[in-house]
This record gives sequence, structure tokens and C-alpha cells, in this order.
Amino acid sequence: MSFRLIIKRILFIFTVLVLSVPVMAQYRSIDQYRFEAGITGGSSFYIGDANYVRPFHRAEIAFGALARYNISPRYTLKAAVTRASVGGDTRDFKNKLPLDKQVSFHHSFWDLGLSLEFNFMDYGLPPYAHGYRWFSPYIFLGGGLTSFKDEYDNARMEFNIPWGVGVKMKFANRFNCGIEWSVSSLFSDSFDSEELDNPYQFKDISGYKNNDKYSIAKMFLSIDLFKRKHCKY
Repeated sequence: MSFRLIIKRILFIFTVLVLSVPVMAQYRSIDQYRFEAGITGGSSFYIGDANYVRPFHRAEIAFGALARYNISPRYTLKAAVTRASVGGDTRDFKNKLPLDKQVSFHHSFWDLGLSLEFNFMDYGLPPYAHGYRWFSPYIFLGGGLTSFKDEYDNARMEFNIPWGVGVKMKFANRFNCGIEWSVSSLFSDSFDSEELDNPYQFKDISGYKNNDKYSIAKMFLSIDLFKRKHCKY
């Protein structure tokens, strides 16, 4: 299955989820917290011409903050900012670049993103509510910006599409914790290095397939804020 087809399917699912949000509006009237704020920490790695097969190769530390607006027990808008680093070296793998060229790089960057989460269970309801669950797996898709400096120390900013999966759990009434794994697909093939911008000079290649990506696996801890007023639904 091509990467472009996967992206199309993800976008289709995302559209269906967005259009379904009004159906879930009935849940707004019960005891819920409107917002959630917290911190994140984990590991980041790069996927591209200098690492095309090995997850968590040359993994670096990533940390940041997040804020969620709970639309309903099934839908949440999440804004996140993450400081992370990635690196790679073509000598780590057996594939050869033209003219036996060898390239290495290391970038620290900021990731700013906004995404829509879909919880597979009714999450965030009070214990007395029907369908109450203290945990839920979820998926998400969104849009974001990646800010970094290239090998020539030039400031650059790239659009990205973050998507991924996670599990969230509630404890001590207002606290949440969880784990999340995301992949951010960039719109260029030079995030790693200008020398690795389509190094094999493929023609008519899918841009999505050839562009660079990075992945972040992280844990989060957050607290619920601003309780909604109770009324019947």
C-alpha cells in the first residue's frame, strides 16, 4: 500500500470524525472539565534517507507541554508544543548513495501542532455517568509547524501532518496520564540535509513517499481545569 493511499485514508477518517462532532454535543451538559493542561516527555527519532528502516535509531530526548479542549467524551482538540532533536548518518546502513557520498546531520527543532483526538471510549465522564471509563485508547490527526536551523545555520519552517495513537488514563479524579506515539510527515525531503534532497534523483516519485518524517514517543501528565455546570442531557 502506497504512503499516499495511507494519507488519503487517514484524511477520510479524520473528515468523518470532524463531521460527527455535532452528534456528540449531547454530552456537553453533564459534569465534565472543559480544559486540560500538562507536560510531556519522551524520545524522538528521524525517518528518511539516513534512516529508512529502524525505529528509535539515534533516538534523542523530547519534552514539551500540551493543552486540550474537551469537546465531548469522544472528541478532544489538542494543542502541543515540543522541543526535540533528531540525527542520522548514512554510514549506519548498507544502502549506498550516488558516488558513495556519506552524509550525517543533527537538528534540534520546535514542533507546534493542533490535532483532533478521537477516544474509542467515553472518557472524562464523572463516575456516576452511564458509560464511564477511566481509560481510553485514541487516535489523532492534525496539522503543525516544524521550526529548525539547517546545516548552513539558516532558520527554516516546514508544515507537517502529525498523526498517531495513544492511551490515556484518569486517576485521583482530576489527573490524567498516558502514552502517545506520533509520526509527523513533512512537505520536503531536505529536513535532514540539502544533500539528501532526493539523492537518487528519482523522477515522478510521490512527494509524500519521498519526504522526510520524524516520530515522537512520549508520556504525558495533565490536570483537568474549569468544570462545566451540571444539567440534564
